Amino acid sequence: MGKLSRGFLGGFQGQLGTAYGCFWRLMDLVKAMPRKVKRAPTEKQEKVQLRWSLMTSFLAMFSHIIKIGFKQAAVNGQSAMNAAVSYNLKNAITGVSPDYTLDFSKLMFSKGKLALPNKRAVVTENDAEVRFEWGLETTGNGPSKLTDLGTFIVYNPIKNQYVSLVGGIPRSALKYTMPMPLEFSQDRVECYMIFASEDGKMVSDSSYIGNIPIV
Repeated sequence: MGKLSRGFLGGFQGQLGTAYGCFWRLMDLVKAMPRKVKRAPTEKQEKVQLRWSLMTSFLAMFSHIIKIGFKQAAVNGQSAMNAAVSYNLKNAITGVSPDYTLDFSKLMFSKGKLALPNKRAVVTENDAEVRFEWGLETTGNGPSKLTDLGTFIVYNPIKNQYVSLVGGIPRSALKYTMPMPLEFSQDRVECYMIFASEDGKMVSDSSYIGNIPIV
């Protein structure tokens, strides 16, 4: 804010809008404020921005799943989304700038200690349906219960749309058939499976099941 130094007919000192007033050698001077120069990003910064934009815009669609899936993996005050972005930026982007793409086989929607089934499969059924199948034997030393609940994701890269069921099917069911939108017909989709404890306190890693056509 400018300050009148000798009444309203005199000069002023300080900033007034885009001008700056001062008193120098018995003279009132008014200077234009310097403009802020916006420097163009470096090549390295552009690469970082492209990768960041690609990953954050994709994961934002799955925020309700990420919130649960990466809760255990978040450290040092991170949000679940920040943890998911950090992991997937390092592991699930391929290609050369500016043509980066997602590596769907390495994308993770959850990170946790709950055990995944040894047997995991997905097949296309008639009438635009996808059937997930799994067994009761598990991998690793993580805990598992028959009451654990499955989350299933089917993503269509061509349409940039997805279908999901969050925590609706118990591990004991061993299969789940998911109806697809009719507009997915003839497209290929990416399929994922997650399990979570009944109380939601533990999750498994997400598992990429495969890329299949919708008939």
